[in-house]
Amino acid sequence: MGVARKIAKRSSCKHYNVGMVFTKGDQLLSLGYNGAPRKEPNCCEVGCAKEIDGKVLPSGSGMCRGSHAEINAISNASRNGVNLEGCTVYGTWSPCYDCAKHLVNLGVIEFIYETKYKQEFSKVKKLFNNQGISLITFRTKIRKQGEEILREKLGIT
Repeated sequence: MGVARKIAKRSSCKHYNVGMVFTKGDQLLSLGYNGAPRKEPNCCEVGCAKEIDGKVLPSGSGMCRGSHAEINAISNASRNGVNLEGCTVYGTWSPCYDCAKHLVNLGVIEFIYETKYKQEFSKVKKLFNNQGISLITFRTKIRKQGEEILREKLGIT
């Protein structure tokens, strides 16, 4: 999760700093953060396109100039010929519903997140459950790993 947190700092969004890391085993396959397309102005340079008359439009308004971190990581992998099927994703935020659909089609097996994106979490959770994709918090993942290590050391099966 440390890598996801680090890459999130590259985000050019004024409202969310999101980082994603796609892995298989101990291998990092692709990274992504949310922000404007390559060689396009970003929100830090020209202002947020979702801010109109001092108000911020809601998610899904279609005005955001940025791409989500998941989509950027998938695009980066594609540009480099990296297959992401069967991978685990570590994200600083849980995915939105649209990104979750892409992750299903990609063949992700597990999504570990730090912060819940509450607006669409129930839809994402239902979709992932239907598809057999694990959706767990980073804290839960760490606890489970610690319990496994303890059981091994104590010889408990």
